[in-house]
Amino acid sequence: MVADRLSVVKKQAASNRGGYYTKLLRHFNVIVHFSGEYICWRIQYFLEPGAVVYMGCPGSLSLLSRERTGEAFMRRRTLQAMMAGFCLLLCLLSACGSGGGGSNGGTVTLTLETNVTDAEAQAIETLTQKFTQLHPTIKVDVTAPGADYENIMKVKMASKHLPDIFSTHGWAKIRYGNFLADLRDRPWASHLSPTIKDNITDSSGKVYVLPIDEDKSGLMFNSDVLKQYGIAIPETYDELVTACQTINEKSHGQVTPMHIGGADSWPLGNYFDYFSTSLLISPQKNYTTDLLNGTFDWSHYTPLAQDFLDLQKKGCLNKDVLTAKYSDSAQALAQGKAAFGFYGSYIVDEAKKVNPNVHLGLMPIPAMVAGDQPSFAGGERTTLGIWKDSPHLQEAKQLLDFMAQPENIKYLAKTGEAPAGLQGIQVDLGEMTQYYQKYSSTPVYPYFDRVYLPNGMWDPLCKNAQNMLAGAITPSQYSANLKQEYDRLKGSH
Repeated sequence: MVADRLSVVKKQAASNRGGYYTKLLRHFNVIVHFSGEYICWRIQYFLEPGAVVYMGCPGSLSLLSRERTGEAFMRRRTLQAMMAGFCLLLCLLSACGSGGGGSNGGTVTLTLETNVTDAEAQAIETLTQKFTQLHPTIKVDVTAPGADYENIMKVKMASKHLPDIFSTHGWAKIRYGNFLADLRDRPWASHLSPTIKDNITDSSGKVYVLPIDEDKSGLMFNSDVLKQYGIAIPETYDELVTACQTINEKSHGQVTPMHIGGADSWPLGNYFDYFSTSLLISPQKNYTTDLLNGTFDWSHYTPLAQDFLDLQKKGCLNKDVLTAKYSDSAQALAQGKAAFGFYGSYIVDEAKKVNPNVHLGLMPIPAMVAGDQPSFAGGERTTLGIWKDSPHLQEAKQLLDFMAQPENIKYLAKTGEAPAGLQGIQVDLGEMTQYYQKYSSTPVYPYFDRVYLPNGMWDPLCKNAQNMLAGAITPSQYSANLKQEYDRLKGSH
């Protein structure tokens, strides 16, 4: 029997990676991963809050090791048989029901899937419960699968059967655009924050999602350290390097100018994501077209790699950059042992766990090219869009309009510790509020890798940075390796 083939794996909602599950009876996901000639698959069947049932190879989502274990891997020639088995199992588990919402005796059930977890997922669930109290004929099933979200959505896009409402996690236009309904007629659509509007609308005027909040990431700094050494907020890259050298000299090496948790790799990627825009996109003379059409000369990227390596040579980076983790960056900033970090305001909570009295600030990314101005990386953060083929478009729009009410946007944005995505809504973000207000008109560019690099480039961006700092490759080899990956991935899309 099907039940005999299932195993239950408990996931902790408090875990950063575990996600938050609720109202998931009769909800399932099929995850299929392709790697060379092999296919990794598993079925998730959610039974209760915090419980996930897997069929196939529980917990085996990563194919990096290419281990061919048990039922997890099948040759492509068995795909038809496997999918037929999927269909049978899905019918058994869900009475041939799936995503999109359903109707039962006059009651409409909306499905809402989001990438946020923990407190933010709970906040969405809280508001949907308030909504259903006001609209007794509408029910809302909220799913927050955490780290699995992106893979789940890729499968659902491939099947062309999506949730009624879902998050776009930075990809509203590029990845999900063809699946999203146009929301330009909603009452909140004329109040989009100007710094996020271009990220979620197009030239025809289509509004892709409701932006609950927006991401504005730059450099975080310890304001007490900067005051102690007489450092003004750098507006150019040269000023940033000078500030770092001054801190290093005046502190006699006791304070790390820039702390990066390189062992986690993604903080290294943040440096290149931030300054790629500053070097190649935001200046008047830029390489936007070349990057988009595949003709970019990657030798233009070598100076950025060289600049990063020079930071290490000049003593601007922590000596343990390759072994330190993100948590070490938070601790160093909290204890006044570091001045700058390439992180967003999300690091504030981590730092305050170490030192509740720490004073951290947020600054834009300094300009790298003469005549340019500082900017932020960001755009989308927490968003909700509607599947254009949802059988319950009107009910889904009702829910989004409810979410867009000022008090609800404020509640959700406060939970996510980010500025609101709609104009005229002030969110109390504590010490960060003054910086968001100070830089409210500073331009915000989408994360470089989301727009200008093909899917799959993030890992090479990070790993090659580790190799360069370790002395395994040169800056020119760094850019050559990126070109190779860019051409390969661009050609496969």
